[in-house]
Amino acid sequence: SADLESKGVKFQKRPDEGRMKGLAFALDPDGYWLEIIRRAEGTGHKGYTLNQTMMRVKDSKKSLEFYRDHLGMTVIAEKHFAEAKFSLFFLAHLSEDQKKIVAANTAEENSAYLKTMFNPVLELTYNHGSEEDADFHYHNGNTEPKGFGHIGFLVDDLNA
Repeated sequence: SADLESKGVKFQKRPDEGRMKGLAFALDPDGYWLEIIRRAEGTGHKGYTLNQTMMRVKDSKKSLEFYRDHLGMTVIAEKHFAEAKFSLFFLAHLSEDQKKIVAANTAEENSAYLKTMFNPVLELTYNHGSEEDADFHYHNGNTEPKGFGHIGFLVDDLNA
């Protein structure tokens, strides 16, 4: 974070602030939060890599079914914070070899494995109980006020 701060980048949270240690949130020029996490040792890569997109979801069961069962993503890790009343789900498209690694790993090992990956990862954040409120919804960024627009997927046959 010191390198970015020396370049004038502002931070919402520095690595050792708040209850979540070991990660930082920098702010881009439009005020979007950029989560910055230390990469695992031995990946052979230096510098920054776009690793994940986080989206808040109203109903974790419906969202997991959509991304896993309809778009073919694999749930790599889950983290549940009962006291804070939220859960995190990390999904990605994996090769067959990666699927075997994830299947053989413990939950803790899969959380660490996320920091070695170069696959794009989708992080779904679910606030417990939001699915029970019929009027509850998240702003999708495509209605006023405009903001975040979309995430993108590649497919072999757009018409299939």
